[in-house]
Amino acid sequence: MVILGVAFLSDASACVLKDGVLLSSISEERINRIKLWHGIPHQAISEALRLASVTIDDIDVIATHGESAGQPLVPAFEAKRKLIDQANLDEKTKKSQLASIDSRLKREREILGQRTPAYLEELERYNKPILKFSHHTAHAACAYFGSGWETCYVLTADGWGEDASSTLWATENGRLKKISNSNTFDSLGYFYGSVTRCLGFTPHRHEGKVLGLAAYSDNPPHAHPLIDNMIRYDSRSQCFIGLMENGIFKPQYENPELEDYVKHYSREDIAAATQQRLEEVVCQLVSDLSGSNNRLAVAGGVFANVKLNQRIADLDNIDEVYVFPNMGDGGLSVGAAWLAHEQQTGSKPRVMDSAFLGNNITDKDAQTALAKSGFTYKRVSDIETHVAELLAQGEVVVRVNGRMEFGPRALGNRSILYKASDASVNEWLNARLCRSEFMPFAPATLIEHAKDHYYGLDLGATSAEYMTMTFNCTDKMKRQSPAAVHVDGTARPQLVSSSRYPEFHRLLSKYYTLTDRSSVINTSFNMHEEPIVRTSDDAIRAFSSSSLPWLALGNFIVQGTD
Repeated sequence: MVILGVAFLSDASACVLKDGVLLSSISEERINRIKLWHGIPHQAISEALRLASVTIDDIDVIATHGESAGQPLVPAFEAKRKLIDQANLDEKTKKSQLASIDSRLKREREILGQRTPAYLEELERYNKPILKFSHHTAHAACAYFGSGWETCYVLTADGWGEDASSTLWATENGRLKKISNSNTFDSLGYFYGSVTRCLGFTPHRHEGKVLGLAAYSDNPPHAHPLIDNMIRYDSRSQCFIGLMENGIFKPQYENPELEDYVKHYSREDIAAATQQRLEEVVCQLVSDLSGSNNRLAVAGGVFANVKLNQRIADLDNIDEVYVFPNMGDGGLSVGAAWLAHEQQTGSKPRVMDSAFLGNNITDKDAQTALAKSGFTYKRVSDIETHVAELLAQGEVVVRVNGRMEFGPRALGNRSILYKASDASVNEWLNARLCRSEFMPFAPATLIEHAKDHYYGLDLGATSAEYMTMTFNCTDKMKRQSPAAVHVDGTARPQLVSSSRYPEFHRLLSKYYTLTDRSSVINTSFNMHEEPIVRTSDDAIRAFSSSSLPWLALGNFIVQGTD
């Protein structure tokens, strides 16, 4: 069976699944160069089909999300009203809260009514059967099937998705069984996004900046009760509840009270309080999980927060955490396709063993692009050794090679590489790329030496291969790779094995032979606010704007003009 998976929300994407094997997956943003683009990803659909060597005629079914779209949000509405009725509030406050709920409900119904059905109508033009699954069920499928585990708990969380903002699942006989869900009013994503906005950043895009800032605060996070009261965990329902200090929950990102409050404190202190609260409420829920399940698989945009993932893994009742590599809405295409495969065949899909699901950089493509670029270039017989030698000499090298990664992390094939021993790199390289970041660059580390550099790797073995979790660093790591270690002593590594990353592993092994250091800086190759590069032409355009000295494009080495 050949299934086309389609996701149409932020970071719209498409994938092709054949007989349970994921053959291709790509986000529309990589093609149209508009970061986090949403809509029906027609170009990504065409490219996913091409990469899988199939046509639309070969597709048996299209799988997507949106099953609950357009349906009345009555359960969420009634739950919130019940909470207010039970609260010890005066009539004026209750009336104000109910008005806020009515406004929010109307707004979300309008959004659902205008957007999702229209997108589904576009998909119908492909004249294929369409299977729809709810937003968070697709997220849960990403986490569960991606983990490869037979038994585990599954937790999803994001801003909102149709009729929920988070869901909790158990697995039973190889299938997902929902335990609880938090409604769209009570969103961890909205909580973090509202603070992101009030700190002067863009919500749904710059939450990572808030995470990075949090480590720079020296003040107790609980010095800010307003933030603590924005979100809480309810153990009875195993849900999250959003309540402001004055009892009125504010709609998405609109929070005048918070905007005024944060003006009186440093960004670092507010960020620390926000991060602490997020960790607390999520860990309270996870700590309540009991029974024989001691593994947790997660997906949804909230789990792009790598420090949160580490905090969950550190809990006594959790032995291991798996984070789906494309944890945001871009992963919904894969989750929907996996669910469709299970529904149609009765069997589980094969575990995704690689994120390299995009287009391939061939020598022909590279040379064609270089010939018209004006750059000086030459073909190198052993490009990995050549790049390792440049890195050992202290050079910055852009590596664009092989198939593009699916998801927000560059894993060596669309990466900027540099020695991790130069702590000043975070300032000057970000400046060249027009970025403003508060987290250090991530390290790529040879897996054979990983235990000499990080603690607790068994708590997130797969996560450590996809840069989706932070780990505490050893003294050796702090000494050898200060550029990759945050002020809190953690790093977000990519552990590079010869089985998953053969060419990149050979490069790092040569670098280790030359320097006796097993880690290099690995940051995605893109200019600020642009998607990661996809093609040879994209790479050359970005390289021209970056003032970086070296580009390894396929088997060609290119010297910059600066």
